[in-house]
Amino acid sequence: DGKNYIISYNDCCGQPVCGRCLCNRNEGERPMNRPQLNNDINWCLGTQSSSYTCSTAVILGTALEQE
Repeated sequence: DGKNYIISYNDCCGQPVCGRCLCNRNEGERPMNRPQLNNDINWCLGTQSSSYTCSTAVILGTALEQE
């Protein structure tokens, strides 16, 4: 549909902690609204050297148009 979406990934491999990376799952935690200001984010997402396996993902809404 040509839109960009904001997606919240809430867990790590379906476990509280997977042990492969620094991801974690905090029950009841809300998704971050401004990722650039959050130090609890896995910034290596989408690289060839590291991947993130998540079993829970929620679409929060559509992203703003870039100017």
